[in-house]
Amino acid sequence: MTGKLLLVTILCLMGGSALAADVLEGTYNVTAVCTAVPTGTQLGSIESCQYYYVCQSSGPVNTTCQSGYSYDYKKSSCYPSSQVECYYGVENPCQGLNGTWVPNTSVCGGYYYCDNSVCRSGACPVNQVFDSTTKACKWGSCTTTADGTEGTVLNSLCDVVPPGFYYGDTSNCSTWNYCQSNSSGIFLHTGTCSGKQTTFNVNGKSCDYKSSTDCSRVTGNGMSSAPVSCDTNGAKKADASVCGTYYVCTNKQWVATYCASGYYYDETQEICVLRQTATPIAGCNRCQYASQSFVNAVDSDNCASYYYCNKQGVATSNTCPDDHFFNESVQGCVTSTEEVLAAYVKSNGACKGATVDGSDSTDATEATTVKE
Repeated sequence: MTGKLLLVTILCLMGGSALAADVLEGTYNVTAVCTAVPTGTQLGSIESCQYYYVCQSSGPVNTTCQSGYSYDYKKSSCYPSSQVECYYGVENPCQGLNGTWVPNTSVCGGYYYCDNSVCRSGACPVNQVFDSTTKACKWGSCTTTADGTEGTVLNSLCDVVPPGFYYGDTSNCSTWNYCQSNSSGIFLHTGTCSGKQTTFNVNGKSCDYKSSTDCSRVTGNGMSSAPVSCDTNGAKKADASVCGTYYVCTNKQWVATYCASGYYYDETQEICVLRQTATPIAGCNRCQYASQSFVNAVDSDNCASYYYCNKQGVATSNTCPDDHFFNESVQGCVTSTEEVLAAYVKSNGACKGATVDGSDSTDATEATTVKE
């Protein structure tokens, strides 16, 4: 089973394998993810379409679908293979396909263009991953770069965790994750608990009062949020999803570091800056630490992109009409003129570089979408 490392003796339990310590599939730490979801949650595999894991108190249990069936992690059940879109462990993911794109599961951000059953490889730009649902590149990061990958690559937690519920994280007791499914695909949202309820309760799927037992999952063993190895000690990089988190290369390993409450990691200055003035990485969730329901998305083009933030901090993306930009202070889209927009950009880092006619960079659709 390529890429899988079983670090302890396998215990046989009634048709499944109960694995007592870290189970790794390429860059996917199955055991770590299991500690961050409620007991009984089923997780997909990134090595085979035929099996999945059931998270028990003793660890993940490997379970296999019956012959001719594949596991659909979105529905947490096995279905006839012809009804499941899965590419893990498949010898030729383009078999029988033409004029479409499928993921290259062994390369971070990799994909294949299917040309009459022949795979033509390609890769998304830096800081983007391939979304098999939309068949397009989107903002995100993998656990490792293509050069450092051994086996399969987990592009996103939402490739193995079913959508529709909140779950925790192994790096911080206050952090929660949520996989949101809509017509455009499945998107990972990350936030932190605040106020008096600063601890995320995994089994309760919500923020709760601080408890030592709730934090036992915080082991520092990463799930999928950042590259594992790095070359230059002291180097920094932003987290693709959480604006207030960044990574510092320490002893050749990326170590998660957190800005103080109300601060974001500014990519241009490489320091934590007050949320409103910071220019974080494009695509991170600016609902973090927001006090209002509508916030700017990072948009250096024309400042027209914004998010609606629900009470849990999950962001839903929106765009202002033509010739308008989003003004967070007035909570709405306003008419865009050079003078008005320039004044707004000065004190709102999310729109740094934005102009009425758009920046000189490549059109966002062309830059992030694999076109048919």
